[in-house]
Amino acid sequence: MILIFLSITYSADLIKFYPDEKRVVLMGNAEVVDRDLKVNAQLIEYLTEEKRMIATGNPVLYSGEKTIYAERMEYNLDKKVGVIYNGKTKTEKGWFWGKKVYYTDDHSLYIIDGRFTTCDKDPPHYFFYSPRMRVEPDRDIVASNVFLLIMKIPVFYLPFWMSPSGKKRKSGFLAPSFGSQSYGGRYIKNIGWYQTLGEHSDITFWIDYYTSKGVMPHVEFRWLGMGKSSINLYGDYIRELSGRERWKINGDGSFLLPVGIKGRYRIDYASDRELYADYVPGEVTPIIQDAEAYAEFTKSVTNGNLDLLLRRKKNLSTGEESGVMPSFTYTFYNIRVGPISIGGKIPYQRNIDGECFLYPGVSFSMSKSLFPLNFSGSFHIDGYHASNTVDSLPYTGYHYSYSFSVNTRIYALSTFGLFMFKRFRFVYTPSLGYSFSPPGDSVELLPGTPFSIPGGSKGLNIGLGILWQAKVNSKRMDLVSISTGTSYDYENNQFRPITISASSNPTKDLNIGFSTTYNLYEKIFSSRNVNISYNGKFSLDEKKYKFSLRYSLTFDDSTFNQAADISADLPITKKWSGSISTHYDFRLREFQSTKISLERDLHCWKIALSYNKFGTSWDYGFTLSLKGIPEVKLEKNTLRFLFP
Repeated sequence: MILIFLSITYSADLIKFYPDEKRVVLMGNAEVVDRDLKVNAQLIEYLTEEKRMIATGNPVLYSGEKTIYAERMEYNLDKKVGVIYNGKTKTEKGWFWGKKVYYTDDHSLYIIDGRFTTCDKDPPHYFFYSPRMRVEPDRDIVASNVFLLIMKIPVFYLPFWMSPSGKKRKSGFLAPSFGSQSYGGRYIKNIGWYQTLGEHSDITFWIDYYTSKGVMPHVEFRWLGMGKSSINLYGDYIRELSGRERWKINGDGSFLLPVGIKGRYRIDYASDRELYADYVPGEVTPIIQDAEAYAEFTKSVTNGNLDLLLRRKKNLSTGEESGVMPSFTYTFYNIRVGPISIGGKIPYQRNIDGECFLYPGVSFSMSKSLFPLNFSGSFHIDGYHASNTVDSLPYTGYHYSYSFSVNTRIYALSTFGLFMFKRFRFVYTPSLGYSFSPPGDSVELLPGTPFSIPGGSKGLNIGLGILWQAKVNSKRMDLVSISTGTSYDYENNQFRPITISASSNPTKDLNIGFSTTYNLYEKIFSSRNVNISYNGKFSLDEKKYKFSLRYSLTFDDSTFNQAADISADLPITKKWSGSISTHYDFRLREFQSTKISLERDLHCWKIALSYNKFGTSWDYGFTLSLKGIPEVKLEKNTLRFLFP
C-alpha cells in the first residue's frame, strides 16, 4: 500500500491509521520518503502533528550519499534532525559506530560513545573509541579523549584529535610523532597546524621539541598557480640550550611576470654545514659544503632572448662568499645567410666585489653535404673588457678561433647470418678536423672567476666510429658501438692520447660499457673503466621480482677501484615483502652501504622493519601503521619516549 501526503510518501505491507492519536503505523517493508531523505524499516510510526518518525526493526536512513544503519531511529521530518541508537555509517575515511548519534539538518553527526575504524572485518581488528565525536561532511572529524584499541586492548591515548574528512584538502592538526636520536635526545615532532589557503596554496606551522636541544619551530608555504608557476618555501630555527643559534631556509619555484618575463628561483641556505646531519635522525645525509641562492629572469624579445641572473654562494667551511649581482646576457637568434648560420651574444657580469666583465661574441657556422662527404666549419670571435683584473688594471682585447671538419659514412653488409641473426651490418664513420686559435699567453681576467682568455692552439683531430648491427626477424638490433679518436698538437709536435670507448646493449635490460686511453709514446693504457648494469624483472610461482646490478671497475698503473651496487624487490610470501640494496667495495672488501626493509600486510595494519648502514653509521627502525590512516603509526622509540 502506498500513500502520498504532500511531499511525503509512505509505503508498507500494512498501514494503520489512528486519527484520534494523530499517528500512522507502517508495518512490514515500511518506507518513508521525504525529498532527498528515505527511511526503510520493519516498523515505522509517524506522528502527523509533530511530523516525527520512529523507526524500529533494523531501520536504514538514506540522506544524500550517506547511509546510516541502526537499531532504533527517531527523526523530525520538519526540522531535519534526529536521534539514532546503536547507529553505524560509512564515510570517506571509514566506519563509525555510536551508542547514540544525533543527526542534524546539515548532515553532521554528533556521536556519543563512538568508535571509528578502517577495518572491514566484524568485529574489527582495531578501532578508536571516544566518548564524544563530531563528524562534519567534507569538513573535519573532531574527537576528545581518544583511545586506540587493538583486539579490544587499549594501547594509546590522545586527549584531542582532529582530522579532515572528505576528498578535498582540509585544514587540521598534524599527527605528532615520538622518538629519540643521538644528537637531540628524545623528541616530539609535528606539533602543529596545516592551513589551506584556497585550492592552490597552503601553509603549515609546527614545532619539534628535543629534550637535549630545545624547541625548533618550522614553517612551510606552497603555492601552485596557472601554467608552470609555483612557489615553495621552507624555514626553521632553533636556539639550542647551549645558546647556539641554528637555522635553514630553502625553496624553489617559477613564475610568469607581466610582459612575458619568465622567472625561476632556488634558495638553499643554512647556518652551518652539519645542520641537516644533526637533525635528521636515522638518515644518511651529506654534509653541506655550500649555501646558495639564485634568481633568473628570461624575456623573449625581437631577434633574441634577454637573461638576468642573480646568484650568491657561500662556502660554509671557509666562510668565503662569491656570486654575480647581476649577470646579464642578450642572445641573438641564429640567422641564415645562404648556407651560413650567424649567432651571437652579449654577456655582462658584475660580481659581489664590484668587478665587471663584458665579453660580446659572434659566431659563424655552416654545413654542406657533397655525397659522400659532409663538410662543416665555424668561426668565433669574442671581445673582452674587464674593469678590474688580477693586476688591478683594466683589460680590453679580443680572441678568435676557427675550425672545420669532414666526415663520411661507410656501410658493410654481410652475406651470411649466425644463429638467430639473419644478417650483420657495420657502419663506419671516419672524421677529420682542424682547429686553430692564435698563439698567446692565457690571461686570468677576474680573481677567482672562470673567465679568462685562452692561449693559442692548433690541432688536427682524427676520429672513427664503428657500429655493429644485426637483423633479427624484421627488426634491427645494435650490438656494439665503438668510438675512438685522437688529435695532433702542432705546438708540441705530438699526438695526444687515443681515447677508446665501447658500449653494448645485448638486451633491453643489460648495458655494458668500457672506456680507456692509450699513450702512443709510452705505449700504455690508462684510466680504464668498465661498467655493467642490469635491470630485470622475472616471476616465480606468480611472484614478480625486480632485480638490478651495477658493476664498475676503474684502474690504471697506480689505482684500482672495483665496486658493485645490487638492489632487489622480493615478494617473499603473500603477506611478506622485502627489498635490499647494497654497495660493495672489492678493494676494501666490505659493504660500504646497505639498506634492508621488510614489510608485512596485517589486513588493516602494516608492519615495516628497516635497517640502514653507511660506513660506521647505522640505523634501524620499526613502524606499525594503519593502511587506511598512514599518519597513525607506532614507531621504534615511541614507548621509549613515554617510558624512558
